[in-house]
Amino acid sequence: MAKELFPSSFECDCDHESHFFESTVREMKKMSEKKRTRLGDSSGKEEHIIVFHKGKAIEIICPKLGRCKI
Repeated sequence: MAKELFPSSFECDCDHESHFFESTVREMKKMSEKKRTRLGDSSGKEEHIIVFHKGKAIEIICPKLGRCKI
């Protein structure tokens, strides 16, 4: 199961880690209270997308494993 690492990083089941500024994650959580939002890391072919919904990170979309719940 993928996990959210305090305060603004995420780890996928494939061991890829995505790191963001705390303010970016805070803003995405706030925006996701109204609608589902996505935040992608910019690592090229290995891009992972963090999905936020109702103020929480709910899953990571991995190019290797597909959807991984947090």
